[in-house]
Amino acid sequence: MGAQLDSWDVGEGAVDDGTGVVQCIEVLRTLKALGYENNHTIRVVLYANSENGGQGREMYAAYVKKKDEKHVFALGTDAGGYSPRGFSLDMSPQRRRLVYPWKEYFLPYGVYDFDQTEAIQDISPLKKLDIPLAELVVDTQRYFDYHHSEQDTFDKVNKRELLLGAVAITQMIFMVDKNW
Repeated sequence: MGAQLDSWDVGEGAVDDGTGVVQCIEVLRTLKALGYENNHTIRVVLYANSENGGQGREMYAAYVKKKDEKHVFALGTDAGGYSPRGFSLDMSPQRRRLVYPWKEYFLPYGVYDFDQTEAIQDISPLKKLDIPLAELVVDTQRYFDYHHSEQDTFDKVNKRELLLGAVAITQMIFMVDKNW
């Protein structure tokens, strides 16, 4: 899982991308609290310099390649801590066909959009390494009310929506870990 650690402009960077950082950490906290025994390593990468050149994402991809690490999946979150709506699946058609049926498990929670096909910039360099990518898709109606402004502060984040996103990510990580 990944999110960007840096922010932009004059606000605190809550929307872009403190909420993504919190969601990724919450996924790990939840899995640990449940005593979850994972089949694969589950890692959180907090990318630096996303807003001013993207060196963090490029360095991480170079590290993965140099170490010849096998990643079965990468998931990013960078659209704010708003209500989750789905996952963009940036992967081969074969992998999409494996993931798409999981949609039915997400539907009871209002997570329905599995049709988008591009993942965010922070995990995108991993695509060159043939790693399947996904991005949490959220309801972005309020994103630009705060993004890159003085109003981009954590008091504007809806805790419930933020945690719903973390739940959706946790479920996707679980599904990949158990099925790939």
